[in-house]
Amino acid sequence: MSIAPLPTPLQHLGGRRFSFYPPIRNLEPNEWLYRRATWSECVVANTRSGEEIWVPRIFLGEVSRIDEPVMIVGLNRQLEWRSGKIIPLERRVIELPVAVNDGHAPVRSGPPAPVINIRLEPKSEARAWKWIGVAAVLGAVAFTIVADVSRQTQWRQRADLSRGYRSYLQLGPQDDYASTIRKLGLPARAGSHATESRVFRSLTYTGRRYSIILMGSTKDDGRYIGTLDLHGRVLDAVRLPDGSSAESLLNSALPDSAGLR
Repeated sequence: MSIAPLPTPLQHLGGRRFSFYPPIRNLEPNEWLYRRATWSECVVANTRSGEEIWVPRIFLGEVSRIDEPVMIVGLNRQLEWRSGKIIPLERRVIELPVAVNDGHAPVRSGPPAPVINIRLEPKSEARAWKWIGVAAVLGAVAFTIVADVSRQTQWRQRADLSRGYRSYLQLGPQDDYASTIRKLGLPARAGSHATESRVFRSLTYTGRRYSIILMGSTKDDGRYIGTLDLHGRVLDAVRLPDGSSAESLLNSALPDSAGLR
């Protein structure tokens, strides 16, 4: 009996787009969709070309909810696409050979130079090299600490900046018009759009550059199904009762949701 592979962080993204960081070289654009996974690899598809690639699980890092309008999936190695597969990026260093006894050295003429007695001090020399080694180690440690603090500070600042723009993440399928207003405040404008069986209601927050979408059988019983930016791109989509994503409803039923009146 076959055993299903362990879940990966990418599976929790559902149908949402994401980007790799650092980007995989030789693959553009850096925007992907999760397809499936095996025990050792994950299959992702490029949103523009539709091409599927296999990314080894060992290179996958954490999933960040900071960057918009797509999610960020960290990679613990810088990768590149070469010969139809994903491999770690190799940084080649070209070393110039040193010519030895190539026949072009100048020919010395005259008697040999006089020999001068030199008194060596091995203890002093060893002590100097020891201090140089200690200084190099301390410098490397200090550089690592400063780089780590700087990186954490940058992520914290980006997270603080993103809270005001991703406030819609506090909404869920149980939220209706009243609870949405209570959590996010009054929208700049509101509109609705009806189909044969559903009524879609949009609450546009112009200053935050997104529209909240509610869906129900009537205008008054609508519940939160997702968020669109002002260009109609999906920023968030809930899971429907059948387990599918509401992204298809947002894309097909409301192609101009962000601009509803």
